[in-house]
Order: sequence, then structure tokens, then C-alpha cells
Amino acid sequence: MIVGLTGGIASGKSTMSRELERLGAYIIDADKISREVSSSSKIVEEIGRKLGEKVIVNNKVDRKKLKEIIFNNKEKRELLNVIMHPAIVKKMEEEIKKNSNRNIIILDIPLLYEAKLEYLCDKTLLVWTEEEIQVKRMIKRDNISIELAKSIIDSQMSLEIKKEKSDYLVENNSGIKELKRKIEIIYDIIQDVLKVVY
Repeated sequence: MIVGLTGGIASGKSTMSRELERLGAYIIDADKISREVSSSSKIVEEIGRKLGEKVIVNNKVDRKKLKEIIFNNKEKRELLNVIMHPAIVKKMEEEIKKNSNRNIIILDIPLLYEAKLEYLCDKTLLVWTEEEIQVKRMIKRDNISIELAKSIIDSQMSLEIKKEKSDYLVENNSGIKELKRKIEIIYDIIQDVLKVVY
């Protein structure tokens, strides 16, 4: 079974991914694939040409500078997606095919719905938290301004729409211990569905 894991920024998705892996799921991480794709010389060159040379430092994409540009400019954000998206999807599909014998594959995709990648999944799982908590976590974790934090959240699909689209929902307002407890419950549910389906 392929489960698409998503969540707003700083909502606890990385913790969920690590815990699901610990419990036995195989993780395909879109962010990791994105970093691999963005390090290829062809993509670096195209990003520099279309988004400005200042995002390229020592022949590499400066992810912090890139983030500041794309989250304040919708046109450039869409342009980056056009450059990156096909290569990322191709690599994800290759990974799925290569690991088709595994019982549970988690596709860890921050922008699952924005990128319209639900078609890759049998089920979808959303981890979410209140916006106020998201903003605090981002400021602390990424050392960014409150304005940029809010701009990043605003650039993503609304939480309410994501909730409607998702098969499983995990609320993460109460800290890591409580989140881990919920992850174990969700993993058991996925395994039970697997028994029924297969």
C-alpha cells in the first residue's frame, strides 16, 4: 500500500516520517529527491538562468535564498515547479517501482495536493497543527522573520481543503510524546486496512 504523507510546514511531518520508518514503513522522501534533482548541473544552470544568478552560490542552489524569492513571488514559485516537478515525479515513480514488493510505502510529500500527486497514492495522511504553533516553530527552527513564516504558510493550500482531501488526519498541537502515540495508532490502522485489501 502506498500512503501519501503531507502536512503544512512545521506541522510535524518529518517526525511522522521518521516514526513510521521506525515502525516498518519504507519512506520515499520528496524533499530528499528534490535536493538530489536541484544539485544536477543542468537544473542548477536552469534555475540560475530563470530565477536569477544570486540564488546560485559556488555552482550550487542556495536553498535559503531560493526560499526567500519563491515564497514572496508566486510567478517565480510556479517557474521553479515547472523546472523541478517532472524530474522529481520521475524519480519518485522509479523508487515506487523499485520497492513495489514492500507492504507499506510512505510518500513523504510536503506539497502532495498542490502538486496534484494524489494519483500516486492508495491513501493519504495529513499531519496538521494550528497556524500560531506553525509560525513559532518556523521562527525557532529556521531563524526567519514572522512575515516570511506567514508568507510560506499562505503560499500553501489551506488546511481546511487538505483536511477534506485526506483519508487520515493527525492533529499535532500537543508535543512529541502525544504525536508518537498517535502515529502508532495510525500505523496499526494502515496495517489493518492492508490485511483487508490484500
